[in-house]
Amino acid sequence: MGILSEFISSYFLWRDPMIVGAVSGAVCGFLGVYVVLRRIIFVSAALTQISSFGVALSFYLEGFSMGAMSSFVHPFILSTVLTSLAAVFFAMKRDFSRISQEGVIGFGFLIASGAVIILGDRITKGAHDIANILFGSAVVVDPKDVYIIPAVALAAVVIHIIFFKDFVFVSFDEETARLFKYPVRSLNTAILVTIAVVVAVATRALGALPVFAFLALPPLTSLFLTERLKLVFALSVIIGALSASLGYFFSFVLSIPTGASMAVSASVFFMLGLLWREVKEKNKKSEAE
Repeated sequence: MGILSEFISSYFLWRDPMIVGAVSGAVCGFLGVYVVLRRIIFVSAALTQISSFGVALSFYLEGFSMGAMSSFVHPFILSTVLTSLAAVFFAMKRDFSRISQEGVIGFGFLIASGAVIILGDRITKGAHDIANILFGSAVVVDPKDVYIIPAVALAAVVIHIIFFKDFVFVSFDEETARLFKYPVRSLNTAILVTIAVVVAVATRALGALPVFAFLALPPLTSLFLTERLKLVFALSVIIGALSASLGYFFSFVLSIPTGASMAVSASVFFMLGLLWREVKEKNKKSEAE
């Protein structure tokens, strides 16, 4: 109770980071359902690393930018642009000569990861900034993020609500959607670009590790719990928000890295969901016998 009362009394310290984390976890959980159902988890990993590269590149270019160029190399702008371009490329380009699409996505993930480390070694701000980008730095967030991230999240969710049936149809049965003359490529691009923009803003605030965790683990957990699609979306949102909030709480009271704590919290929910499914399957077998 002493730890909880101390946490509550420190409300002014964790209010903004908690809002940013919970909203990021919720919207990433929502969009992550598409990532999981379309079997493009590695795409989300690549996008988080490309976003991290955009932030690191922005730090690196700060010392060389002047005038109007300085606004372009702002972490928010540069990471969003690079991540969105990568999303469009992954959505539009399917034929890479003799290299599979998965191979090209893997190449993008690896080169972005390597570039982040190399740039980190060249940035005068020090390696601590790059560690924050990769693993999460949500102990303190930019006050602007309290408004930017919810606004971006709301815009993404509204788009997905408007085109919900189209996005789900394309995600589940792309070939049939083509037969019915759906603009499959445009819809796929819209899905990936909305994911990319959310990834870019969330990665800048929280780091690549927790964002990737929120995109993958809450949807997987929800699919263990139910097969009803709308309920999967709802549960994924709730689990994403809870993972971020509990992760920040344990980070605050135990003095452990915030991003890693959020990722572990999402992993705990995943393991509980897996356990639930195993118990449910055993009960079904017992009843059948």
